Amino acid sequence: LVPAVTSAGVVHAVTKACSSGNLTDCTCDLSQQGQTSGEGWKWGGCSDNVDYGMWFAETFVDAPEKLRHTASKDIRSLMNLQNNAVGRQVINDQMNLKCRCHGVSGSCAVKTCWRTLTSFREAGNELKQKYENSISIAEKSKRKLRQRQRRQRQRRTSNNGLDMVYIEDSPNYCRKNMKRGILGTKGRECERDPDARDSCNTLCCGRGYNTEVVRFVERCQCKFVWCCEVKCKICETITDKQTCK
Repeated sequence: LVPAVTSAGVVHAVTKACSSGNLTDCTCDLSQQGQTSGEGWKWGGCSDNVDYGMWFAETFVDAPEKLRHTASKDIRSLMNLQNNAVGRQVINDQMNLKCRCHGVSGSCAVKTCWRTLTSFREAGNELKQKYENSISIAEKSKRKLRQRQRRQRQRRTSNNGLDMVYIEDSPNYCRKNMKRGILGTKGRECERDPDARDSCNTLCCGRGYNTEVVRFVERCQCKFVWCCEVKCKICETITDKQTCK
């Protein structure tokens, strides 16, 4: 997941920088500027230059993995290259078409359209989905991964079906494992709200959670009194606290 997110992040950031005029080596994507689509509208505006972003990300992010694979034929490098490609492709596949009408009194006599990036959160959600459906590359299948890499280099335009791959199972982060430096989630404070980032439904790994009533005593309503003293009241609040079982 991390290589894919990193690669996608580079594409997204560089593409936005091109459109914003923050880079000297690229601008908006003007390749279709002024052309008319089959639906009658014209290409205009400032399309995000995702092709440059993808080229830059492949050149920059893939370079160390390609060197490592050339030197040692490391299968992990091929895995990272595959996942890098997934990250780039997700950004490209999620490009949106935005349009604007031009005409008297709000009519749409002329319509111009351009391509824009979606939010990176949407790309992250898609990558998370791909991560959850990633494919294990068994020892006997590693040769197939190499063959797949060669095919992808030969046909860059048909990558819509790219899958994330992995060669080792991830450790169980829900359970304590000090050998791996994993503390587990038992005793972790969490939120009852299922939509919260630290939701108990997510953090507690299906084990449920305990709820206890906690009493907080703290200074509050502090005021400066001339001269020179700060006077506060003592406030007490009672709240529920959830911790993972």
